[in-house]
Amino acid sequence: MLLDVLQYFTGVFVVVYDGQHAVKFTLGRVSHVVGPGVHFKWPIIQKFRKEETKDTTLDLETQVIHLADDLVFEVSAKVVYQIVNLEKAMVEVDDLQLGLKNRLTLSIQRVVQAQSRGTIGNVPALVDKIRTDLKDVEQKWGFEIRELGFSQFSPTPATLEITQLRLLAEEKLLLFQRFRNQERMSEEAAVSLVSGAVVALQRQAGEEAEAVVALPRPTPTAADLVQDETDAQKNDA
Repeated sequence: MLLDVLQYFTGVFVVVYDGQHAVKFTLGRVSHVVGPGVHFKWPIIQKFRKEETKDTTLDLETQVIHLADDLVFEVSAKVVYQIVNLEKAMVEVDDLQLGLKNRLTLSIQRVVQAQSRGTIGNVPALVDKIRTDLKDVEQKWGFEIRELGFSQFSPTPATLEITQLRLLAEEKLLLFQRFRNQERMSEEAAVSLVSGAVVALQRQAGEEAEAVVALPRPTPTAADLVQDETDAQKNDA
């Protein structure tokens, strides 16, 4: 704390702490990079810009991304990176953290938008594609990605409903084909079975399987009940 106060008022030295490095500028040009410690400078002529060079975690906000087949996913990511070339990190980009955040957002959008319901489930392959897409800026901006992963990767409720309905339709189609091919049923009987209208399946020796379809009975009305009661009295008489 005392050193911070002294360097602020005197302006003749700068303190670089553990986990930091600093780029020394002389007359506006990069001189060299210095590590932790106290470094003296000429006021006005020289200045230092410090930056964290230990592992840094960056969280990306949730994005809503449309896939190639119009399904919609909610995606957010987390990246751990480290500066390995402070000169590039200071000179090649105005704000490394903001630049990496924007670049990662665009990369995730490009990779996820190119997927379909058949490929979106391969998350490790998606992460590899994103890391490959970021290789050029890693070298240009002087940092390395240590870890990259999705903190959220899920379909929206509407997409989930569409997917479940599709799976249900596929299951019903397979069941229908099985009844038609293996059980040798008629098309009407197979449809009835799949739709849940069949209550029993009777087989007779030496004959093909026959589906017994139970049709829903209409709900009796008050007039029907009165008529039933009248018929019962007549039978008793």
